[in-house]
Amino acid sequence: MDYEFTIDEQYNPVAQFSIGHEAIGLWFTEELRKDKLSVAELLDAIRQLEQRKIIHHHSQGRTFQLRLSTEQAEVIALALDIDIDEELPENTELYDQESYSECGINDFKQAVLDWEQFIH
Repeated sequence: MDYEFTIDEQYNPVAQFSIGHEAIGLWFTEELRKDKLSVAELLDAIRQLEQRKIIHHHSQGRTFQLRLSTEQAEVIALALDIDIDEELPENTELYDQESYSECGINDFKQAVLDWEQFIH
């Protein structure tokens, strides 16, 4: 999973992720933004997952929901109307790459750490 962070014309951070992970980039850009407290809370949740203090973490934002487990991170657009507490049915295929993305929790954690450095 490749990504790049830039600043737009209004001086807001923008995350662009590789093909298949576009929704993650949109989630960083639209949900995390420059919110250092949200980044710190997210990193704390990831640490709790790593230490097996929790087995899932769910967060619903304005346009996306985030589902974390000890294995993976999923970003799902609210427009898809998938309940945050339900698992996706087996063999579910979502067409719009800007509406759903997933990656390993370690890759996601590294991206969040890089975002944290970028917005500071």
